[in-house]
Amino acid sequence: MPTGTLRTALLLALPVFVACKSGGPSNEGEHWMVDSVPQRMAKHFTGYRADVDGRYIDFQYQKKKDISSTLRRHFLNNSPDSPFEADDPSATSRRPPHSPAPDPLYYFGAESLFFGVATLAMSGSFIPVPVDSVIATVFGGWGEFGRGFTEGANAQAETPPSVGRFRVKNR
Repeated sequence: MPTGTLRTALLLALPVFVACKSGGPSNEGEHWMVDSVPQRMAKHFTGYRADVDGRYIDFQYQKKKDISSTLRRHFLNNSPDSPFEADDPSATSRRPPHSPAPDPLYYFGAESLFFGVATLAMSGSFIPVPVDSVIATVFGGWGEFGRGFTEGANAQAETPPSVGRFRVKNR
């Protein structure tokens, strides 16, 4: 192939290579960028979206509460939302500190039991792995993790945002 024809073919193909990131300053075309891979992987494996769900610690806590509520409804025939049952204070209580020290059942959750059953089937040993809790600890929960060990049951989770810092999602 002569060099003139090769040069023409490359010049004609150039718009195809440049068009991968097109559009205005919005984030519509960001899925073509390498920087978006970690966010897409996190959304795919955990369901977490930082722009909608807030901090990961709060997201995984709400996820654990939802799983717990579903298991209570199906296996114990008990719903904390039912008006015909006694009021359940755990439905509106504050999030405990994110640490296994004061309450290991909160830190591990039902998810780790499923991972433990999977490792039991694969290797013959029951190893519960709290994946969501470990991710939440690594990405911003080290302070609460340490306070759970030093302060024990008296440790408090971070306070919720004040009224001045509150904003409505998806606006």
